[in-house]
Amino acid sequence: MSQNLYEIVALGARYVFAGLMVLIVLRAWRITLVDSRRAATLRHLSPSTGISGELVVLEGDEKARRGMKYPVIKEGMIGTSRRADIRVRHSSIRRRHAYFQLTEDGLYIRTHAGAPMRDENGRPIRAATLPDGSEFILGRVRLLLVLTEAPEPPAPRRHDRPEGRDDGEPPQVGRAEPDDLFGAQPVLRHVPEKRLGRPIDVDEYFDVDEDYNE
Repeated sequence: MSQNLYEIVALGARYVFAGLMVLIVLRAWRITLVDSRRAATLRHLSPSTGISGELVVLEGDEKARRGMKYPVIKEGMIGTSRRADIRVRHSSIRRRHAYFQLTEDGLYIRTHAGAPMRDENGRPIRAATLPDGSEFILGRVRLLLVLTEAPEPPAPRRHDRPEGRDDGEPPQVGRAEPDDLFGAQPVLRHVPEKRLGRPIDVDEYFDVDEDYNE
C-alpha cells in the first residue's frame, strides 16, 4: 500500500470514528432531554401523582440489571414503551405489561392482556395488592417494592367532653384543693364561762357539716 493511500484510509477512519462519537452524544442528549421532560411533567402533576416509592431489581439482566431502581408514582403503567410510567427495558416485559395504583393497603397491580406475573414464590397471578417490602416477578425480572409514602393511620378517637365544652381539648382532671383532701371539719364555737359548770352538749357547741356525718 502506497503512503498516500494509507494516509487517505487513516483520515477516513478518523472521520468515521468522530462521526460515531457525535452520533452517540446526540443520542444520549436526546434520551436525557426526553427523560427530563417526562420528569418535569410528573413534578407538574404532583401531588396527585407524586413519588410514593420505588421498585428495586433483585434479579435481572440485559437493561434491567440487579440494583436498578424505578420510581413509583400513585398510579400508572409498567412496560417497555416510552409512554410507560415505569419503563423496565427487558425482553420479557411487554410494551404494556401491567397497571398499578396506590391504595390504603399497598400497591395494587394487575396485568394487561395476560402478561406474565408471579408472586415471590413463583406462582402465576393476575392481580395482587402488595404491601411495603413485597417481592414479585414481571417476566423474568424479580422486583422489590419499597414504599416511602405509608398509608395514613386512622384518626384517634376524640375524648368525651363535658357539656358546654367544644374547645377541641381533652377534659382536664380537676385539682383538689388542700382543704378538700380531708373533708369537712367541725367548727368549734366559743363556750360561755357560765355554762362550764355543767356537761357540755356536743351538738349544741359544734356546727357539723352534714357530709361529715355521712
